[in-house]
Amino acid sequence: MNAAPVRLVSLDVGYTLGEPSGTTLTQRLVELSPRPAREAKRVAQRILHALDPNMDTTGPQTVCAALGIAPSAFPHDHRPPAFALWPGAVEAVAQIARDVPVVTLSNVSHWDERETDVAALLTPHLRAHHPSWRIGFAKPDPRAVETVARLHDRDPAEVLHVGDSLDYDVRGALAAGAQALWITPRPPSAEALRLLAEHPGRVTVMPDLPRAVRYIEQILPSSTPSTRSATP
Repeated sequence: MNAAPVRLVSLDVGYTLGEPSGTTLTQRLVELSPRPAREAKRVAQRILHALDPNMDTTGPQTVCAALGIAPSAFPHDHRPPAFALWPGAVEAVAQIARDVPVVTLSNVSHWDERETDVAALLTPHLRAHHPSWRIGFAKPDPRAVETVARLHDRDPAEVLHVGDSLDYDVRGALAAGAQALWITPRPPSAEALRLLAEHPGRVTVMPDLPRAVRYIEQILPSSTPSTRSATP
């Protein structure tokens, strides 16, 4: 299957371009929940990361109920950790932005992002910053990628979403009908290989951000369809 020409690149932020310097609110809630950690993370991201507390003041109670946590245990004292871009991240975004519009699409809660202006960190290379709490949908909900595509007058098939998570970035992009570039230094698991085989031509795997950038440069600006593999 040949992929559509790429006309918009959306970038995950956390653990793709940088990382928080401390424990996030989501991580604190996962630790408090009696649910298995992977399940608790999915629940927290689905609810908390899509929540604008300025529009819905009942969010903390809702996420606590879903996680099996007493409402009184919600970490209202949470202080968001600083977020730091990794060396070379700004340069990588700038390289991509020379050939195609670049936006961010990040799963993050309002509570964790309120102290960090991601758009300012990547100025002037970003076309826009789209945190999940602001657009109302968190990956892998396909509406996250679909919403970003619509906001930029693109078809989801023309979006290449770049991120580090199979569960959130890759599955979210595929569910929306977009293309995915998965950055992972580890060989794909059997589960991942099965997913890639189910979507031929729509997922590319690269071991790090610099090689991901080189790959994107190779397919732009013409985005000539090419054979993609799970190796750099």
